[in-house]
Amino acid sequence: MFGNYRTKPYVILCYEALFRSLKEKYRTNETLYADFNRYYAGFRGEKEVDYKLALYPHKDFIILHDIRLKIFNNYFQIDTLILTKKFICILEIKNISGELEYDPVLHQLIQKKGENEKGYKDPILQAKAQKENLKTWFQKLNINVPIETLAIISNPATIVRIKDGDTMIYNKLIHTESLHEQLDRLNEKYKEDVLNKSTLKKISNAILMENDPYKPNLLKTYNVYKRHLIIGIPCYNCQHSPMNRSLKKWFCPKCSTVDYKAHERKILDYFLLYKDTITNNECRNLLQTTSPKTAYTILSSMNLKYSGKNSGRKYHAPFLRDFPQDANFLNKNRSILDFNDAIGQLGSKGLL
Repeated sequence: MFGNYRTKPYVILCYEALFRSLKEKYRTNETLYADFNRYYAGFRGEKEVDYKLALYPHKDFIILHDIRLKIFNNYFQIDTLILTKKFICILEIKNISGELEYDPVLHQLIQKKGENEKGYKDPILQAKAQKENLKTWFQKLNINVPIETLAIISNPATIVRIKDGDTMIYNKLIHTESLHEQLDRLNEKYKEDVLNKSTLKKISNAILMENDPYKPNLLKTYNVYKRHLIIGIPCYNCQHSPMNRSLKKWFCPKCSTVDYKAHERKILDYFLLYKDTITNNECRNLLQTTSPKTAYTILSSMNLKYSGKNSGRKYHAPFLRDFPQDANFLNKNRSILDFNDAIGQLGSKGLL
């Protein structure tokens, strides 16, 4: 069973929020799109493995996704963690296309696409490092359980070759299609239960309690300033901004489009790009409205948790799992990914 379901991580949600917030001439920045596509490719690969795992016929498994834990003031991240009564398995997932050659001596993964070659970190060593970190993290729970690792190439079209023909590597670096076979092998390897159902659930709860998803500051990363950003709420029909507020609805003065909830995405994007709280005054600046009552009504309607009273009240961002998963851009009928073809038209090799 799934202990938690994989949603888009903060890093992807933050990129999508940035695309929606940038003025049109800044949206096709080459560096920005390259970074976003790399993260999104990784997420797609993880979803492919999720689907394969969902078909595995073992109900006593607990599967945790996108886990980030802290030890010694540092974080380590695990793509997928499988908890069983017999063993625990770490999945390090890579979505890399083309032809791959794994060098077990130099511990390097080399991608070959045409005449080009690119080196990647050794995913087997990465998984091994996660294993050691997890063992250290388990010490505070007094948990002693075998931990296995698998590095998975999620793209079925990717050709993988092992340099020097080390056959032991084939139990460590696999395609997604081999996942069931490898889990069967581990089930045969470990005959006895070392954890009971109650302890397994305790471990799962402890991990989820301390899971701290990574949230980047993209405005700082790409040197984004106020001049780069859309002021107020943009119209999703004609992209004019700002829309005006009248009679509890948003009205576009250019094309007369009406939207009752246009503020919701703008406020959620604020949480992703700026900080985890928003005040009435900050909301008014964000939405370009002067009415404290209007801002109060809008923030209250979103059922956000809050702290403080009166002018000191702060409204808090929802949990990661509660952010919308769609990636609509300014036009309601178009996705952010539709704009990939625009890369280079106005892009540059530098930042914004």
